[in-house]
Amino acid sequence: MRNNKWFYIMSSALMIGLLTGCGTGATTKGSAEGTKPALPKQNEIVAKFHATIETKAVNNTMIIKYKVKNLSGKPQKLTFTSGLEADYIVYDSEGKKVKRYSDEVMSTQAIKELELANNQEIAKEFTISDLPNGQYRIEVFLTAKEEEAKVVTDLIVKNSFSKGTGVLVGQMDPHTIEIDMEGKKVAFQLTEDAIKQLSSLKEGEQVSFLYKENETGQKLIQKFILEKE
Repeated sequence: MRNNKWFYIMSSALMIGLLTGCGTGATTKGSAEGTKPALPKQNEIVAKFHATIETKAVNNTMIIKYKVKNLSGKPQKLTFTSGLEADYIVYDSEGKKVKRYSDEVMSTQAIKELELANNQEIAKEFTISDLPNGQYRIEVFLTAKEEEAKVVTDLIVKNSFSKGTGVLVGQMDPHTIEIDMEGKKVAFQLTEDAIKQLSSLKEGEQVSFLYKENETGQKLIQKFILEKE
């Protein structure tokens, strides 16, 4: 009888020890999991800058308004390697580059730093006046080292210039030339800009140009499209 009582006491002590050990292990595991850093949610990732673009046709030109706003909640430094803070590239419907702003303007090469306060914005406006009628894609962006803030949109040009090609026959008077377009000789008047380009062209060579035709059928060449352009 005494032996049975002693066996009961030993069994109870062993059972309590096992239960205590299991409880300690569970607590350690829970503590370890609690120290893991929480991963950021996708919708908590906010861009530092917000860029917008607005296009508007005015007469024969396209007005491009580009804005970049600091939404980071604190000041942001932007570093520019020239006086050109923003640039744009225009592509045709086939994806070929037809125009870039920085290729046509002069800018200083000095380093320029700009601190943009929270909710402050940079606003730039471009005027494009020599695109023939058609559908394009324009991308505008900052030239800063820290941020590009690129924005892309479609650009549809209407009531602008038509693009023409033909063989230069010769000059009829100081403001008029004749061009052979698919076997038909057509007279074109010239703007002052086109007259300045005429000296670099030769009779009998193929030329490309932008022109407009008025209500009476008179054709006016705005400019020649030279190979270096």
